[in-house]
Amino acid sequence: MIDTETKLYQAIHAQPEAIRTLLSDGEGVRQVAQRIGEARRILLVGIGTSFHAAQVGTHLLRLAGVDAWATHSFEFVHYPRPLQSDECVIIISHRGSKLYSMQALQLAHAAHLYTIGITGKQSPLQGADSILETVAQDPSSAHSISYTGALTRLAQLAAYLSEYKGQTETAQRLHHDMAQIPALMEQILSREGLLRLIAQDAIQQHKRIYFIGTGPNTATAPEGALKAKEAAYVTSEGFELEQGIHGPMVAFEENDLIVPISVAGPAQARMADFLLAQSEIGTSVLLLGEAPSTETAELFEARPHWQRFPLYGAFVPLEQLTPFLAALPVQLLANFLAIAHGTNPDSFRLDNERYKRANGKIHL
Repeated sequence: MIDTETKLYQAIHAQPEAIRTLLSDGEGVRQVAQRIGEARRILLVGIGTSFHAAQVGTHLLRLAGVDAWATHSFEFVHYPRPLQSDECVIIISHRGSKLYSMQALQLAHAAHLYTIGITGKQSPLQGADSILETVAQDPSSAHSISYTGALTRLAQLAAYLSEYKGQTETAQRLHHDMAQIPALMEQILSREGLLRLIAQDAIQQHKRIYFIGTGPNTATAPEGALKAKEAAYVTSEGFELEQGIHGPMVAFEENDLIVPISVAGPAQARMADFLLAQSEIGTSVLLLGEAPSTETAELFEARPHWQRFPLYGAFVPLEQLTPFLAALPVQLLANFLAIAHGTNPDSFRLDNERYKRANGKIHL
């Protein structure tokens, strides 16, 4: 299989235009924002990639002045927090069919909370008070376009909530920066060749891969690891920066590939410390974003196994929107890892009878 023939690859490249389409269709989101504008707290619920979208969503909604929290669907159902009548619940589900996401929706209804479903088109998701559709059902089991589709609806919701709350400057900045995202994504896609080479090297050298993120991109780290596992079945983990420093880093080896996500924000100094530590261990580094300091920038000039993949140029978007940009290289890396490893990134390993039987034992 050629790497550009996979459904995952095609869905990755379809994202800029899909986001443009969603941005042109915001009236339904505006109406939802007006409906929930007085909510004391918003709970975002999902599992897997949808949970990662929920985590990014909390940063977007907090930018709008909302008390927002993300929780796993399973935890929401089996270890519930006390629910209050002035809260609302957003259920994020690509296909709208996951067991515990649907049970979370039922639990929210039983507590008489206003519910919003963010889901793909032709989703069987039923019962939410409002439905915000994203994109056509993702053609690959390694969800990509549905992830950034959900992020788009969450960013729109944050912008309209900012308007509702009288935070005009925040609303204008969100609308302006979101309008730039598709073009920035197209620039990223035009530079994918480096990621293909790094993926081939990682497979040839049997490298473990560790993704590291902070702030809104804390979710991008496990999302990158999840995509690499789903598509290529490789050993990969994702950590929040400080959590990675406090323990996991001692397991990093010289042959490992470290993928930090570094964007303009308050974590830059700590990210610089982390990169200096990697220079002592001798790991390979693929930095997504910008070097956090002059000293670390020099490392990328001097070390052949240290590569930098920019996410933006002169225009620097809000940090809360950078997960849109960081998603593309981690998705592309997963696709290229799969091709180099000889796996099908679209199959969820259902083309292997043992895994097909195993999957049949679990009601997703």
